[in-house]
Amino acid sequence: MTRERRPAGVLNPLSKAAFACLWCFILVLPWDAFTDLPIVGSIPRLVGIVASAVGGLYILARGRLRPLSWFHVLAVLFVVWTGASTFWSIDPEATRTRFLTYLQLVVLVWLIWEIGWSPERQRALLQAFVLGAGVAALITVYNYLTGFWSYSEGRFSALGQNPNYLARMCVLALPMAWYLSLSQRHHRLARTWQLYVPLGCAATVLTGSRGAFLAGLVAVVIIPWTLGRLRLRTKAAFYAFAIGSLVLASIFVPATSWERIGSTGADIETGYFGGRGKIWRAGLEVVWEHPLVGVGAGAFGAAVEPALQFAWSSHDAPLAILVEDGIVGLCLFVAMVAAAMKPLWHLPPLQRKLWIVLLAALGVGSLAAASDYQKDFWFVLGLLAAQVALRAGSSRKQAPASTPAPGTFNRRNDARIRVTRGSRGTGRSGGDESSAGSVTTA
Repeated sequence: MTRERRPAGVLNPLSKAAFACLWCFILVLPWDAFTDLPIVGSIPRLVGIVASAVGGLYILARGRLRPLSWFHVLAVLFVVWTGASTFWSIDPEATRTRFLTYLQLVVLVWLIWEIGWSPERQRALLQAFVLGAGVAALITVYNYLTGFWSYSEGRFSALGQNPNYLARMCVLALPMAWYLSLSQRHHRLARTWQLYVPLGCAATVLTGSRGAFLAGLVAVVIIPWTLGRLRLRTKAAFYAFAIGSLVLASIFVPATSWERIGSTGADIETGYFGGRGKIWRAGLEVVWEHPLVGVGAGAFGAAVEPALQFAWSSHDAPLAILVEDGIVGLCLFVAMVAAAMKPLWHLPPLQRKLWIVLLAALGVGSLAAASDYQKDFWFVLGLLAAQVALRAGSSRKQAPASTPAPGTFNRRNDARIRVTRGSRGTGRSGGDESSAGSVTTA
């Protein structure tokens, strides 16, 4: 027992440092294109390198790994397949670059799995993402008010980001912020998280991203879906706030942004999709020529360039994977996402609603953007896998045994409290190792 307890005290500071670095990395995810630095690239990449190094040092010092879930196994298989596509790729350099990107994303979800092991830490990661998106949304609004920087055609952005990518970040943070407000014990802090909702909506419209706007309509479904938890007075205040926000948005947001978003229906009817229609048709033609293994990860642009005279991005995640990695790669990717979703029903009702809405918004957004190699996409899936595994493991441990174990009876909550000889010893440890031990069987 002494041999097991001694590392716990030493590992706790290292565990906290590793999580702090991971938290900072999630915070700066929406700032991916902000400030290019020599050698390391952007600030998020620098923070990611530090988080990976400190996290790897902590896991190495801990001396054990959590058993991987099926989501992680399939994610590794998918990444290995993209690396193998280098052998038949029509653009080997692009394939090597995409493979390294996928490899970094797998490290991200693995760090969440190993370090974000508790509900408190997983909640903190959601807070970090919302805060990062909030900063980007505030700067977007500021840029519009000051006329400091306009992307194009009345589209506004921040931190050097592509407006479509920035808008997707803002949209994904909407259900997260609403969930944090409902699960917050302190009412003042709850109102603070709710303030992100109008801010995120305003920034999304200012970007003029039609795909993100459609995903945003899905994201805000969590609000009426969870209003049953609120009192009548709170509901009335919310409806008044929502109506006021819509009125202000109609006045505040420029007409050019509304016109661009308003053209979504006409684009869909004509099959133009903002210029994406011809790209998708060219991509489908490539699929007929290379159906099984694709043209190589990251080689979509090279595949459609002969037909379109330009190396366009796919603007569609499933099509990009089908063209680049073939039917094999698409099956692995779909299986990976399904493995993260399968045990979703183990979660409590509020968390389940959050993740259903998040996955739906992520899916809608992926139909108009190549999000399969973006950090926000993998962050959502990685955190979902960690939450589901933790909840499923605790549910199995709380299942009643066929033969009741010796214990005492608590009349207040009508629950059996197990009393063991080692309960006092485990209560004193209170560190990472004792808490993490409860999830290693997940």
